[in-house]
Amino acid sequence: MTKDVYDIICRKFKELENNLIFLKQVSFDVNKDNLKEDMIRYWGIERGIQICIECVIDIGNILISVTDNDKPSTYKETMITLSQIGVIPEKFSKKLSKMVGFRNILVHDYTKIDEDMIIYILKNELDDFIKYMDYVDKWLKENYK
Repeated sequence: MTKDVYDIICRKFKELENNLIFLKQVSFDVNKDNLKEDMIRYWGIERGIQICIECVIDIGNILISVTDNDKPSTYKETMITLSQIGVIPEKFSKKLSKMVGFRNILVHDYTKIDEDMIIYILKNELDDFIKYMDYVDKWLKENYK
């Protein structure tokens, strides 16, 4: 892995961290009743979740590109491939695959967004992004340092 590739991953980590800070802050105050009280905040929450998931996908595709594996044809397959090459556990890859599916709804099918899912992610799933960064960091240290 070149320094440039490592630097790109570090930038993606930083972008992910910045979005998580915003999402963590709003997660304390938001609930089902007030989620859409402020539409700008609501859109910010949606976009923040989307960007976090896209960072996970981008980092995954970068990691796969430095191995001898073929590029997956879907984002969900990216998560499965990360498990196959030992970056993340299989059970965690399935969880991330579901998040990728939710990202696809946010991007392509925004009229069917499940507001309960947004609340659930805010209250219960944000730490999974941190866990993902920990897995990636560990894998990088084991394979490239």
